[in-house]
Order: sequence, then structure tokens, then C-alpha cells
Amino acid sequence: MSVLTIYPYVLRGTWVFDDERTNLKEEAFVLGMTEMITRITTTKEIPKATNGFALSFSDEPFDGHDVELTWVEEDVSGVGNWYRGTVAGTEMSGWLCPALQLYFEGAPPRIFVKAGKLPRGVNPIWNPSGDIEPRRFVEAPR
Repeated sequence: MSVLTIYPYVLRGTWVFDDERTNLKEEAFVLGMTEMITRITTTKEIPKATNGFALSFSDEPFDGHDVELTWVEEDVSGVGNWYRGTVAGTEMSGWLCPALQLYFEGAPPRIFVKAGKLPRGVNPIWNPSGDIEPRRFVEAPR
């Protein structure tokens, strides 16, 4: 089992994340996912979460996970996938963009998620060097 961690932060009112491993820069969580993240970080009272927090996830259950998301369907456009889960007592759904394919071979039937405070010394914002071309599937609204 592999548990991956990213460090989302808020940009222009939307949760985004950078990931040097996949060259993603300011990849946005949209269509329900920003609301899910806000709910879990608020409920867990993660300090200064909008400046960055740890979001761990796996396609297998792991100790201490907060949310289990269940695959609902592929988006009608054929791009991205819809998931549903109970987040801090509320049933919610949201869309995950094609960046999901950078972490899993296909859309997993379940995704387990845990939110926690930003570890000391971790900067959630990646500043790529000039020879690296960052990419993004979904941009935060302007």
C-alpha cells in the first residue's frame, strides 16, 4: 500500500496544490472538491490551513483516514471522475480532474483521505527552476 501526500493551499478562493514529483503547479480542486476540503480542514480545526496543510491519500484504507470517497462515474465529457463521500458528517460529492491519473493507473473505486497540519519546514508552494516546465489540468478561477 502506498500513501501519498500533497500540500494544498488557497489561491484566489480555491484550493490548489503543487507537486514537484508530477510537475503540477497550482492544480485546482473544483466542482465540489474545494467545498469538501474546506469542510474537513474547518471541522478538524487545522491551523492556518489556507496557507497549506497535509492531505494524504491512498486507494487502500490506512490508519486515521478521515474520509472514504467512492467512485460514482466518469464525467460525461470523458474527462475526470466524480466521487462521493461523507465529510465530517455531511454527504458531499466532487469531481477529480485528469491529474488523478498521475497518482493512480485508473480511477480507483475508493480513495481514502486524511487531512493534517502542515509539517514543520514544508513549503506547500513549489517554485520550479527555469529549466522545468510546470503543468496544470485545471486552473483556479481568476
